Amino acid sequence: LHPRLAKLILRSQELQAVDIGIDVAAMLSERDIFRYAIDRRDDYEPDITERIRILKDWRQNNDITGDVDICALRSIERTAKELRRLIYAEHDTAAENADLLMRLLLSAYPDRLAKKRPDETGRFLLAQGGGVRVPFFSSLSLCDYIVALILDAGGKGDGIVHVASPLTEEIIRAECREQIKYVRTVTWDKRRQRIIATIEECIGDLILSSRPFQPSDEESIPLLCDAIASDPSLLPYGKDAKQFAGRVALMRKYYPDEGWPDYSQRALAAEASYWLASFLSGIDDAAQLREVDIVSALQAGLSWQQQRLLQKRAPTHIIVASGSRIFIDYARGDFPVLAVKLQEMFGCAETPTIADGQVNVLLYLLSPAQRPVQITHDLKAFWNSGYFEVRKALRGRYPKHPWPDDPWNAIHTRRTKRSKS
Repeated sequence: LHPRLAKLILRSQELQAVDIGIDVAAMLSERDIFRYAIDRRDDYEPDITERIRILKDWRQNNDITGDVDICALRSIERTAKELRRLIYAEHDTAAENADLLMRLLLSAYPDRLAKKRPDETGRFLLAQGGGVRVPFFSSLSLCDYIVALILDAGGKGDGIVHVASPLTEEIIRAECREQIKYVRTVTWDKRRQRIIATIEECIGDLILSSRPFQPSDEESIPLLCDAIASDPSLLPYGKDAKQFAGRVALMRKYYPDEGWPDYSQRALAAEASYWLASFLSGIDDAAQLREVDIVSALQAGLSWQQQRLLQKRAPTHIIVASGSRIFIDYARGDFPVLAVKLQEMFGCAETPTIADGQVNVLLYLLSPAQRPVQITHDLKAFWNSGYFEVRKALRGRYPKHPWPDDPWNAIHTRRTKRSKS
């Protein structure tokens, strides 16, 4: 007797279902009673329970219908009688129990366990890997699980199941509990831009169940950092971060021997695991990433001495002659930009500087409507020449604002003619 069938017989004794074990072993050891239908490939029923029913009816009534091979039935009966004689088993009243049949077959063929592919009628994935199929019209085609008893390889496509039995998940869990493995998986879903964490119950290649869980920071943070490294656009590199990075970039350029870090977006993304990891606790998607206080993380990457020098050499604001505290934009280009109303700079000969006087800011001199009318690094040259063209073009448009003939001796102001500066 084939080792699988011997195992089936032994298991049937354990379950006190010897009679059905003998019948199944005999049936699987002889040729199929539906062999003529199988030859046609497109019109056969692989469900073994139908074969068991036909065998029972034939025994009781000596009656068969359809494409059933009577010679095969007789061979099965002879083999079953011989097995009974060898095993000394009496008739088993439990043979009618469908659950027992499932348990017997699964115990003998655990590697033939197969699960229905999602949304695909009649197609199954085997626990040992690979795919099989049953006829579309078969009662097995809609089952969630089967055990494929007789099948062929199927060439390059799915294998064809000739004989099988339906299974329930309850039976599978009872018979295969020692084979069930728990697989904990944490991955970054690039399309959905989020961490996906699942615990799966698996038997070989089959997934019995899958449920989400909240991953630990130790599991999720390295994945977030890898995702940022692969896609720098995930880094929350907004206006404030660009401003801070621009100030540090100016320090790198004019103080190259002081070890200032590279805070460009690409460099930061590549090194996220070193400077950003401690700020990613509890985060699992791109939307939450965008809320990270990246400026605090960038500040934390500088020493106390560097932070002090940054504030001194690359201040965020400058107080101009009118007394206004004006923001310096370090993110606009290669030079820091100071956008200030033209009238607030009257009488100033020198362009404001930063970085210990090494860098002239790029002045955006604004009209009363806050639009640039002149962009210059040289304020003195503007007063001597360019101012008069601007005055000619704008004094008629903005008559309430001062446009003196002599900007050198005019009073700098942020107000109109009717107000005192």
